Amino acid sequence: MKNDVKAAAALWAKARGAGSAAWGEALVAAFRQGCAAWPAVDLPLETFVAHVAQVSPSALEPADLDAASGEGLYLCAACVSGDRRAHGLFESVFLQPLVRVIGKLEGGRELAADVLQDVRAQFFSPRHGVPSAFLAYSGRGALAVWLKVLAVRAAQKHRRGAARNAEVPDEGLSTLPASDADPELRFLKLQHRQHFKAVFSEALTSLESRERSVLRMSLVEGLSIDDIGRVYDVHRATAARWLSSARERLVRDTRARLAARLQVSEAELDEVMGAVQSHLSISLGAGLASKGPSRR
Repeated sequence: MKNDVKAAAALWAKARGAGSAAWGEALVAAFRQGCAAWPAVDLPLETFVAHVAQVSPSALEPADLDAASGEGLYLCAACVSGDRRAHGLFESVFLQPLVRVIGKLEGGRELAADVLQDVRAQFFSPRHGVPSAFLAYSGRGALAVWLKVLAVRAAQKHRRGAARNAEVPDEGLSTLPASDADPELRFLKLQHRQHFKAVFSEALTSLESRERSVLRMSLVEGLSIDDIGRVYDVHRATAARWLSSARERLVRDTRARLAARLQVSEAELDEVMGAVQSHLSISLGAGLASKGPSRR
């Protein structure tokens, strides 16, 4: 065990430029979770660490590699390495159950086969120049939940009849609404546009993965509270509470960051935030829009 920790820490340091005993312990623990979850799959520790280093965000901390992360990352790493048994397990354990998830959506039964094939292609036969979706899963959250979100988004794309596949970053505010919006918003853009873009992007990035996901599903993909509840297998009241909490946290965090940056009076801050909140859905749609699988 001790030798594995040292080896994992050294491998991580080689891949990411810095390593520690904490990283070694976290990586070995996640690796062992994967081994226990998928005993039929034989994956070397070196391959596992290299995969995690490739897909994980720079802000990842050792504590982020929980049990669900270890199981999902291990199987994805094995699939990327070409392990046939891992491919079969991914298909039977994760892809096939998506048919039930898709079928619960409005018009989902008719779309299920096409949507499942679309999702499968993102992993096993992505378009030229597009990396496999196995490399999009970063271990933040359970693989099963991340795949449900991916499937729902694919179903929405099919339902809209859209075939656009160009990727757009899924975090941060890319644009503000058009210049012909109402006077309140014009004031916001002219006086504080750059400040607002910066703090809004920071606040959006600081949200937890599930918070960004439920906001995206509601505001970008147009899912109902019932649909969001089905994705996470929770009651619609829970999904509604999650959505409301995410919006409130985003507004609160944006306000705090804007206040710290602008050093304005409460009255002026209220005026700015009034414009922000009245157009929050538009701004969120721009910031959360994504055409490809988001990292989780």
